[in-house]
Amino acid sequence: MAGTYDYRLVALSVLIAIFAAYAALDLAGRVTASRGFVRGVWLSGGAFALGFGIWSMHYVGMEALRLPVVVLYDWPMVLLSMMAAVVASAIALFVVSRRRMSIASAAVGSLFMGTGIASMHYIGMEAMRLPAMCQYNMRLVILSVVLAIVISFVALLLAFAIREVQTSWSWRKSGCAVVMGLAIPVMHYVGMAAVTFTPMTMQPESMRHAIGVTHLGIVGICMVAAFLMGFVYVSATVDRKLSIHTMELTLAEQRHFIELERERAHAAELSNQAKSEFLANMSHEIRTPLNGIIGMTDLALETELTREQRDYLHTVKLSADALLNVINDILDFSKIEAGKVDLDEVDFDLCECVENALKTVALRADEKGLELLCEIASDVPPLVNGDPGRLRQVILNLLGNAVKFTENGEVTLKVQREVLEDQSSTLHFQVTDTGIGISADKLEKIFESFSQADTSTTREFGGTGLGLTISRRLVEMMNGRIWVESTPGKGSCFHFTAKLGEPKTMPALAQPQVASSILVGVRVLIVDDNRTNRRILEGLVTRWGMIPAVAANGELALQAYREATANGEPFGLILTDMHMPKMDGFGLVERLQEHSGTNSSTIMMLTSGGQRGDAQRCGELGIAAYLLKPVRQAELREAIARVLSARETNGETAMITRHTLREQTRPNKMLRILLAEDNPINQKLATRMLEKRNHTVVLVANGKEALAALEQASYDLVLMDMQMPEMDGFEATTLLRQREQGTGKHQPVVAMTALAMNGDRERCLAVGMDGYLSKPIRPQELDDLLDIYITQKETSVPSVEVESAAVGPVDTKQLLDLLDDDRALLGELVELFRADYPNHLNAAQKAIEGQNFIELERAGHTLKGALGNLSAKQASSLAHELESMGRECDLNHAQRTLDQLAREIEHVTGALEALAGVSFQ
Repeated sequence: MAGTYDYRLVALSVLIAIFAAYAALDLAGRVTASRGFVRGVWLSGGAFALGFGIWSMHYVGMEALRLPVVVLYDWPMVLLSMMAAVVASAIALFVVSRRRMSIASAAVGSLFMGTGIASMHYIGMEAMRLPAMCQYNMRLVILSVVLAIVISFVALLLAFAIREVQTSWSWRKSGCAVVMGLAIPVMHYVGMAAVTFTPMTMQPESMRHAIGVTHLGIVGICMVAAFLMGFVYVSATVDRKLSIHTMELTLAEQRHFIELERERAHAAELSNQAKSEFLANMSHEIRTPLNGIIGMTDLALETELTREQRDYLHTVKLSADALLNVINDILDFSKIEAGKVDLDEVDFDLCECVENALKTVALRADEKGLELLCEIASDVPPLVNGDPGRLRQVILNLLGNAVKFTENGEVTLKVQREVLEDQSSTLHFQVTDTGIGISADKLEKIFESFSQADTSTTREFGGTGLGLTISRRLVEMMNGRIWVESTPGKGSCFHFTAKLGEPKTMPALAQPQVASSILVGVRVLIVDDNRTNRRILEGLVTRWGMIPAVAANGELALQAYREATANGEPFGLILTDMHMPKMDGFGLVERLQEHSGTNSSTIMMLTSGGQRGDAQRCGELGIAAYLLKPVRQAELREAIARVLSARETNGETAMITRHTLREQTRPNKMLRILLAEDNPINQKLATRMLEKRNHTVVLVANGKEALAALEQASYDLVLMDMQMPEMDGFEATTLLRQREQGTGKHQPVVAMTALAMNGDRERCLAVGMDGYLSKPIRPQELDDLLDIYITQKETSVPSVEVESAAVGPVDTKQLLDLLDDDRALLGELVELFRADYPNHLNAAQKAIEGQNFIELERAGHTLKGALGNLSAKQASSLAHELESMGRECDLNHAQRTLDQLAREIEHVTGALEALAGVSFQ
């Protein structure tokens, strides 16, 4: 039985397929953009509308086939075919609306979708009721199923690719819809071609659910399909516009929020600026009178006072110190919170930094009867690069807390090297006490701002609760961490690490500390009841080449002394603590004298805190040295060397104390100082403090008078206040440096100011000052500063000699001093330098040509260090410029500087060869 096609209906089926494809592309975007319940509604409604559209295309295509018999349809099977189309559409929309779609998931989805469309087609064919039997060409059937799957795969890829298109109409979307719309009917008409109809008699039972489809029915199907797809299209368009509008509103809110944040940030910046200015002013206004209170109290305590007067003044001093600590904590915390704290990078003596911190808390420890101990491991580098002030601040905070919370026992500071790297070391600091301890639930809280282990109003120990917070921030800035281990009632151990660099100024030629020959082989008896202190002293003297023995009390010391004497190996030196149970240091010395008749061993007394009359009693007992703990390593070693030297020469020497050590090492210690200060209290205080240290002071009231005084006379040091009438310290120092230009002179000027905010120190150094001393003036800080200029005065040479030494490419005097005039060593260094420097010059040249800033900085840094070690100041300065250009990524003048450096190095090598008396070809 042959049939023909009504091509009008064929065209209508293709048109319906194109509309269905366009609707599918639009629906994919809406399902993808939706979430939750809305997504389920779009998926369900879209699947029904799209499935009905595909089903409509199928039945219009079937009606396009005109057979010579009447064709009816079984309506339950028609509905089943429609459901197959809806399921296939749902699968398609679900797959393309996923966040990601791989080729594998697209293949699986197309398999189900293609099978569903093929099922819809062949179920629809089986729904036909006509006096004929359908026979199928299986090859064409299989081809139609394969085509359905392939077409579904392509449709899924196209729908996924353009699902994010936000416009209702676009050429890209229309092109995809046409391709899909033409492809879908291909499968349908291949499936129709697979069927042939053979006449046969119809069975009456097969007509039970049969209905006919008239032209009006076809029109109705098309209208319903058009309505559904049109409704879907309009709904998707409206939903898309609403989504775009919502997105625009969200973006507008975000822009408004950003503008508000900008305004808040600007307001906060202005507020921070105003706060900083207020804090700076308050710092100056508070520190100035505090300077007078603390300084005058210190001076008064050094005079003859009644016991009652001394108690009163001591209370005033403690209160003023407590107030200053609070002010310092608040200022430091505010600067850290504002991110305005920068760490210095200077070379400094680590042992000196640690020992200065110990000296600061030594008096408080002595007042409480505590042992204050320090142990620095032998592998800790003596010279490091970092911020000594901030490191000392952290150490002081931990030591101060340890002393405050410890009523008896000891406080120990231990320094070890934890990690050794190429150009830096990570040091591990431990502060251990035998105090009250901290409960486990408070171990982390104590590092929070304004937090303390005991927050009750009746707490025994005061404080702002900022010290550990500041310490933690500073330690983190030093690339370290801080933590605590504690047991309530047994004490605490605070740990922190800090990464410190190698010294940048001539580290290769730094002279190691070597034991003096007079110390090597000397047998020493260490007597101390504190086990930690015994271990520390034993390690120190062993490092110096001495042979130690230890005793925990006087009785054991006497026993060890008798045994050594009987064996013919007497102790050459006895280091004994003063405060020990049962038998103190004085009792031990008396028993030793009774045993030996004459004092055959040199005895040195160490004490945590001296009392009035102790030094006199030491002198009466013939004790050679009397030193207060904690004793600096250098001071202890110097004292031991002196007492042993005096014994070998049978010289009569006065008893050595910390003061005599300083005086004997500073024979030319008197400075001529110009003090520029307008505040009468500060004038009197500073003058008195300097005169008590045997310095000569000339007083002026402002910067203008200071400049006039400098024109009339020379001074070893100028202490300059920064805020003065007529002419302040900034302006005076600027004019002084301008006046010195071209003269070759340099007047040391140190700022002495109550300005202590972030940037104040930098401002002082920027105008040409050599140092910075903040008020209130602490005696120890003043002593440290004066020691620097005393040393300079002692080692200075006449100006003519300095100029002659400095002329030329190499500072020969400085270089020979560094090498102890060892010309052979100099020749070896010159040979190494001549072989090495061309490589670094070539590396710098290649870095400039290739604009490699990192390599230029590295080559400049290496040359700077090598030339600095050889005292080639001009060449080292040029290398430093190259290093800075690499760091700042600025090559504008790099080639010219490199050429100057190459020429200068030739002069340097010539001068070094002449100095060493060698010649290299």
